Amino acid sequence: MKFLYSDDLIIACSTCTQAHAALAVIRISGFKDLAVFQGLFRFSGPIEPRRVYYTQLIHQNEVIDDICLTFFKGPHSFNGENILELSIHGNTLNVERILNLFIQQGCRLASPGEFTYRALKNKKLSLSQVEGLDLFLNANSGFALDQGLSLLSGQLHQIYDELYDLFLKHKSALELSIDFIDDIGEETAHSYFHSSLQDFKKKFEQLHRRVLPLDINLIQPEIVIAGLPNSGKSSLFNLLLRDDRAIVSSQAGTTRDFLSEIVVISGVKYKIFDTAGIRSSEDFIEAEGIKRSRAKMANSFFKILLINPFEMDPEFNTFAHQSFDAVFFTHSDLDGFNEARSKVLTQYPFLGPMGAFDLKNFTDLHENELFGLVNKKYLNLTKDKPILLDRHKTLINQVHLQLENYVNLTSYETDVAVISHELNTLASCLTELLGIVSPDQVLHSIFSNFCIGK
Repeated sequence: MKFLYSDDLIIACSTCTQAHAALAVIRISGFKDLAVFQGLFRFSGPIEPRRVYYTQLIHQNEVIDDICLTFFKGPHSFNGENILELSIHGNTLNVERILNLFIQQGCRLASPGEFTYRALKNKKLSLSQVEGLDLFLNANSGFALDQGLSLLSGQLHQIYDELYDLFLKHKSALELSIDFIDDIGEETAHSYFHSSLQDFKKKFEQLHRRVLPLDINLIQPEIVIAGLPNSGKSSLFNLLLRDDRAIVSSQAGTTRDFLSEIVVISGVKYKIFDTAGIRSSEDFIEAEGIKRSRAKMANSFFKILLINPFEMDPEFNTFAHQSFDAVFFTHSDLDGFNEARSKVLTQYPFLGPMGAFDLKNFTDLHENELFGLVNKKYLNLTKDKPILLDRHKTLINQVHLQLENYVNLTSYETDVAVISHELNTLASCLTELLGIVSPDQVLHSIFSNFCIGK
């Protein structure tokens, strides 16, 4: 990402590049003075910051568009630089023509997230706030929106700052016991050291309780429909989407790779997957699809197992012991269903209670039942406001392990030099969590999700 080290004059439009709209907003940043655009606007008099001006954009004495112009003077702007925002008519040809006009004036097209990176570089935003903006822009639920806004507005970052302040107090307590032990006395130094450690530990444990396992993705939760071939996976997939998205056939192995679509449940966007039927196959393509299906099942948020009791296979043993969130028998409309179902339950009693679907007579009640289970799990996992971002979760877990090692060390170690070394290791994890240090690969990962113009 070469732009991370560039101070070029940049321009971007994050809307109306693919489809027409009433308005488009073009942003220009990195210029030293408005005089660089002299002659492009039919406007006389000074342009005051943060005021909207209606004017015309002209080129070679011809009117290009009627626009609204707003100037944000750095450092009092989003990214700390001078920014010019133009509200123009949103015809895609008009947008492209105006972008090219400013490119002729020395601008280059901004890369995704470049405006925000400059805000980070100019200390207008912290790394946590940038991550919050990323989460806010790409959220698939109201909860993710709220946490992204919490990071962006600094509420969650404030918790991190409070935690770091407590850490610095503990660090100063250790330094007192090294450099000023004769002045304050050993008993006072010992008391201050341990009380400051307990304050930090108590605050951190409150944060650590908000960390779910890394394999639970609540930013883009996934629902996987799994089962043996001909268990009705593709039929259920189509019914939930209310569209013939997957090919349905009585021939086993029709679905050779997983399919995915978006479904909205109680205001949360889920990606739902129709997977390849799990069975042994010598067909390379089908075998690869089954392999991918297994991996998708292992990492999904909500797992649905469908069982056709009339077509069981020894391969069922390979995943019957996995943890499923919902188990349903299909083909309940066929004669002998109850007997076939009882036979499966006798062989696999650990599957527990489960429902049954007649996929030919699938109703809104069945859909509400299934979606209700998905929503119940989501609400249960989000009730304590868990941390969503994987980088934060990973680093909080690292700090947790390092803190346990440190607390254990202080219980028996008397050499302050050894304790100080362990505390510095803890500090390195903590400063990365707060964004005080930020490796380039972290920045690349974050800004690769941003849209053009932000």
